[in-house]
Amino acid sequence: MFTVTPAKIHLNQENTPVSEQFDDVYFSNQDGLAESEYVFQQGNQLWERWLSFQEKHFVIAETGFGTGLNFLSVTALFRQFRQQYPDLPLKRLFFISFEKYPLPKEQLQQIHQFYPQFSELSQQLRDYCLDAIQGCQRFHFAETTLDLWFGDIADNLLQLGDYMQNRIDAWFLDGFSPSKNPQMWNDALYQQMFIYTKPQGTFSTFTAASAVRKGLVSAGFMVHKRKGYGKKRECLWGEKLAQNPPHFNAPWYLAQPATFAQQADIAIIGGGIASLFTALSLLQRGAKVTLYCEDEQLALNASGNKQGAFYPQLSDDDDRNIRFYVHAFFYGLQQLHWAIKQGIEFEHEFCGVALCAYDEKSAVKLAKVSSYQWQESLYQSLNAKQLSEKIGLPLDCAGGFIPQGAWLAPRQFVQNTFAYLQQLGLEIKTSQKITALAQQNQQWILTNAQNETFAHQIVVLANGYQITDFMQSAQLPLYAVRGQVSQIPTSENLLKLKSVLCYDGYLTPVDQAKQSHCIGASHVRDNANRDFSHEEQLENQQKIQRNLTALWTKDVDTSNNQARVGVRCAVRDRVPVVGNIPNFAQQCVDYQNIFNLRRRKQPIPNAAQWDNLYLIGALGSRGLTSAALLGETLASLIYAEPLPLSEDILHNLSPNRSWMRKLLKGTTIK
Repeated sequence: MFTVTPAKIHLNQENTPVSEQFDDVYFSNQDGLAESEYVFQQGNQLWERWLSFQEKHFVIAETGFGTGLNFLSVTALFRQFRQQYPDLPLKRLFFISFEKYPLPKEQLQQIHQFYPQFSELSQQLRDYCLDAIQGCQRFHFAETTLDLWFGDIADNLLQLGDYMQNRIDAWFLDGFSPSKNPQMWNDALYQQMFIYTKPQGTFSTFTAASAVRKGLVSAGFMVHKRKGYGKKRECLWGEKLAQNPPHFNAPWYLAQPATFAQQADIAIIGGGIASLFTALSLLQRGAKVTLYCEDEQLALNASGNKQGAFYPQLSDDDDRNIRFYVHAFFYGLQQLHWAIKQGIEFEHEFCGVALCAYDEKSAVKLAKVSSYQWQESLYQSLNAKQLSEKIGLPLDCAGGFIPQGAWLAPRQFVQNTFAYLQQLGLEIKTSQKITALAQQNQQWILTNAQNETFAHQIVVLANGYQITDFMQSAQLPLYAVRGQVSQIPTSENLLKLKSVLCYDGYLTPVDQAKQSHCIGASHVRDNANRDFSHEEQLENQQKIQRNLTALWTKDVDTSNNQARVGVRCAVRDRVPVVGNIPNFAQQCVDYQNIFNLRRRKQPIPNAAQWDNLYLIGALGSRGLTSAALLGETLASLIYAEPLPLSEDILHNLSPNRSWMRKLLKGTTIK
């Protein structure tokens, strides 16, 4: 359901990779790089178009990532362009590629050795090669962003969704030859390409097959022939001359980018990990960002624990949730390693995370997780003896193990990374409780508790359970969850714990000072009180001793009453919310009869949103894992860039999803 079949290849006498699935070469035997440059770069007139391009980013989409040669070559070209013309408007390149059978890292390395001019880029690409799962994985290469969509293009292309209509500038129509791979070269592909292509956008391809040409013409492209590369007589390129009227399949979930002048002026309200990663992604796009935090220091609420677990939520529920958390985990890993490379200091250990089948219900859940047949580098199903060896302490239950999981110090990470972002231009205002928002002259006016005002073009609410404190966001079904994390002294036994241990709670390995562990957390819904609780302190101790009967759990002692209370933001369906803040009152009017409008196939308006007002929230207890990808998604939306998640996942994260689910069923809301 989630994993992807890897490619099987061999090298022929010319050292050209040959697919065993398709019995076809990945590129020309004569010169694969020269073919790529001629067919795709020159065929789409990239350099000439970049010189006159007036937007900030350019989007290329490719059918068939293969060895990554097209990507490496065009990224190198774009860097050359940026070096020669640093003052032109175009600053960023997005490269979207679809791959059904990804090449393993070892085979990529075997092929990349023949292209030493790309050695730095290709090494970075191979370093990013984590487990491929269905859907989009985003990787950053300085000014170029790569979105790799793993799985069948027939499924994934549709998942670019309504949002990507008229947004792609150029297509590399690649892949194995039409005669070898007829499943890809079809009318559905050409029609979807046309829908996504921007007016005056182009495509190029190595083939001149009659069926391909006719299919592209039928889809709406103006198609031209040009001399083929090498021994090939002809190849095709084409352009989209007119904009097709947009037709949205789900206008009630349509995300809307921001409108702003040359530089976006953005306010973020909140001081935790959601604010952090949103600010990072926005600053990387050149935004002017001001952070408003009501506390005297950053990361004093839900992001302020001493130790926290970092791992994906491999649940047994909705597959969209599972895919979101796995994608978020992979992207979060990328960002953690980025922070380490920047020299940002924070305690952490990539020690793995153990999941215990401590009772019948959890055993059934983990059996379901195991049935998804994850690659071992992501998830391993282990018996009691194997799990005991992984954690370094005896357990009497089986379970699962996530080798790339970790623990880190959230407050330290958030505060030190914010300090790094200040060097990039972030302005931080602490002790600033924003109490009201109002639109005025195409700006948002923020009013604080002292009745002072601040003006910004764009506002992002990332202030946890207090997101609903504003008139514009009051109807969102978010609620507070109080959580107390206990800090316990280590012992001779507990020092042996080698990985994070999860049951109906969690226990971290000893901190780097070899003094203490974190255990928790309590879960008290609709409670924003942050006072210490003796009852919850004892509950944290009793929970592990009740779930795990091993003798060493007797060493868990919370009687020192050291603990920290945070209040998380949650929502009933347990996945975050990110995107535009919906205009609830207007949506109630527009969609009061949506059930019948859909049934009668009548026009349905796009979702009413508050212009230039966004949120990222309801991260619950999974903020360490999900915040990085959510922040990147929100920044991409604000800048009208491709989004790093499939449409079905984005709909599942939509802020208006709770009432739209009711309205779509014909249920009245108030």
